[in-house]
Amino acid sequence: MSALQKLIYSLTVAAMFGLLSSSGDGLAQTDSCSFLEAPQAFNTFEQDDRIVIGQAGDRPYVVLLTGRLQDNLPAVRSCIPDAFLTSSRLGSYIHIAAFDNSRDARELASQLRGALDLEVRVIHHSRLGRR
Repeated sequence: MSALQKLIYSLTVAAMFGLLSSSGDGLAQTDSCSFLEAPQAFNTFEQDDRIVIGQAGDRPYVVLLTGRLQDNLPAVRSCIPDAFLTSSRLGSYIHIAAFDNSRDARELASQLRGALDLEVRVIHHSRLGRR
């Protein structure tokens, strides 16, 4: 994928998640996400020259939120625009991000808990199972 295609894709994703500001000065970000330089995309990756949004199998530590999903999704997406709703055998949840190590997952969860005052937690994907 060329640099221009990636830029177009990034702008499309930003527009899709409502992250482009009306003044045209780039990505909007709430003050509560100030611990990030810009909204982060943890769940978007390139695979076989395609852009995929979802869980990467090589990242077993999942940062998630289980409470009041529809109410909390916009707040989570203000920081992590590619967060998405999904479910497992344990129930529905917002998949915020996934990491290959627990330290990075716990750090993001802690920052989001402090910034958004939400019960964000980390779980190993093997505990989630699949429906």
